[in-house]
Amino acid sequence: MKDDAAIRAELESILAELMNRAQGIESSLSTPGSADWEENATESEDDEVMSSIGEMTKREIHEVKLALNRLENGLYGKCSVCGKAIGAERLKALPFTTTCVHCS
Repeated sequence: MKDDAAIRAELESILAELMNRAQGIESSLSTPGSADWEENATESEDDEVMSSIGEMTKREIHEVKLALNRLENGLYGKCSVCGKAIGAERLKALPFTTTCVHCS
């Protein structure tokens, strides 16, 4: 498994990317709609999709912050259900996961 500094750097990089994405989504959603009603309907549908992506992004931000907290407390890489180590491949794919494959 990577050392704590490498894990922290990776999580902080993911967090920065997510924060940037969230800011872009908020900016996009705050842009006034078109005066053309057909165009406005399309924009409204796009806004619904962007809003959903924004909510997913906020959840991911929360998960990454929790992972950083677990790292600080020496709990990173341990399953929150069974307490066993989370496999390196799983952590590589989902660096902010809280459960091992068996408990997920």
